Amino acid sequence: MLELTRSVAERAKGVASVAAHNLATQDVIALAFHGYLFTRVLLAPDSPDAALARSASFTLLMATVFALLLTRGELIQPQRARVLTYRLGLFVPMALSYFEMRFLLPALQLELMDYQLYAVDRALLGTTPAAWFTAWNHPGLVEWLSFFYYSHFAVLIVMLVPSLFLQRGRRLQELMVGALVIVAAGHVLYTAIPGMGPFSTLHFEEPLHGGYWWRQVQITVATAGAKLDIFPSLHTAFPVYFANYAFAYRSDKAFRWAWPVLAFIAVNIVFATMFLRWHWFIDVVAGIVLAVVARRVSVWVTHRERHRGGLYDERQPSWESLPRA
Repeated sequence: MLELTRSVAERAKGVASVAAHNLATQDVIALAFHGYLFTRVLLAPDSPDAALARSASFTLLMATVFALLLTRGELIQPQRARVLTYRLGLFVPMALSYFEMRFLLPALQLELMDYQLYAVDRALLGTTPAAWFTAWNHPGLVEWLSFFYYSHFAVLIVMLVPSLFLQRGRRLQELMVGALVIVAAGHVLYTAIPGMGPFSTLHFEEPLHGGYWWRQVQITVATAGAKLDIFPSLHTAFPVYFANYAFAYRSDKAFRWAWPVLAFIAVNIVFATMFLRWHWFIDVVAGIVLAVVARRVSVWVTHRERHRGGLYDERQPSWESLPRA
């Protein structure tokens, strides 16, 4: 029995060593991110929200750890199974962390920073854009911008999900590393600078006069939104990042026409975040800065790890190519 235990311990140690050797930058980002959130909520005061958030954050952390042990630890040998396990094991917990925020942020019981953010807007602009836009409160414009605000989720799906399974090489790594940086940095900043935005902080003489799409936005925010997730604006960061990414590859047929469309959508979404009273101006500025930083980081990481899996580097590639069916 002692020999069996020793053998299992040595095997586990070997797998962990291989996994650590094969870790890529995005793996470290994901582990650090989930570990940070779990630690933060573990130290939070006990409450129903904290109990839910602890369970969710631990589950996402363990899902990421096990996926990396199976793939980077080379416990899964067939390449197709390993590639799919890795991509889903890294991507899905990061995506689900958005829903984790709904319980985690209230569980931290932090002081809201809305008045400080509003003070920054006033120092820069004299007021906040949401107050300016009250004069444009017309049903047609509200519906137009609500449609684009709601389309943010469709843009995320269209840009990330097909690439996760069909893309390979440098373009895949740049896209996914940038997206991971935005999620990780954005959600960590939510835990440091929580707020609810102009909609919940300021008094407006009239509600927004919208229709179907405005109702969909309100329902989505009420049922799935974290409510304290305003700084930075990820509704800004993601579309700006995708437009920047597509522009960088505009010489490719796939993005020749896509980048102007993504840029148009991004401009409307950015405008909508403030018009619909969800975000302060400084939230949007922070979102744009985050998008630019994420793009630069993704290019740097991709260049730095370009030789992984090559002739003189036995480590797994950062993103193994999915074999054709």
